[in-house]
Amino acid sequence: MSSDDPPSGLRERKKRATRDALADAALRYAAERGIENVTVEAVTDEVGVSVRTFFNYFACLEDAVTRPDRGCAERSRQAVLDAPGELSALGALSEGLAQELADFEEDQERWELRMAALTKSPSLLPGFLAAQGADERALVAVLAERLGQDPDSDLAPRLLAHVAIAAVRASAELWVASGRKRPFQSIYREAFASLAAGLDY
Repeated sequence: MSSDDPPSGLRERKKRATRDALADAALRYAAERGIENVTVEAVTDEVGVSVRTFFNYFACLEDAVTRPDRGCAERSRQAVLDAPGELSALGALSEGLAQELADFEEDQERWELRMAALTKSPSLLPGFLAAQGADERALVAVLAERLGQDPDSDLAPRLLAHVAIAAVRASAELWVASGRKRPFQSIYREAFASLAAGLDY
């Protein structure tokens, strides 16, 4: 092990790999069978870990499908706070989200499986929407922190968060609708450039 790869970093990567493997197995089974026909035991057998290990990462089977990565909000928060001071709040958010979406094209299969799971098992939808809502509130909070504003009484943090989420969704939809001919990041950057310019079409 090199000095650039401390034990704590290796442990974190192993933990993340295990969590991702469990989430991927749960998602695939849910998309194929419906969440009602999936068990934690089937997921852990697929990954080769114990049921106890599963519950170290997820509170329940549904969380593995609807909330596969609880660290995403904290990473985005830190990226926004760490962004250069000369960047606008929108620019900082754009950079922070871009880091989380760097592997979006490679993760497209996961998005498609998640939509299939939601279609097959509508009971997952409340959890999915709750997860999205929590992520949105986290973005509002960090934007308020960067701007020195109140997330409950000031408009800017909430407006920026919701506009950014809409830009990500529009970019993803266009990427799929256009046959994925352009890189997703190219569309994403264009969307945020348009927002920064004031959508002066």
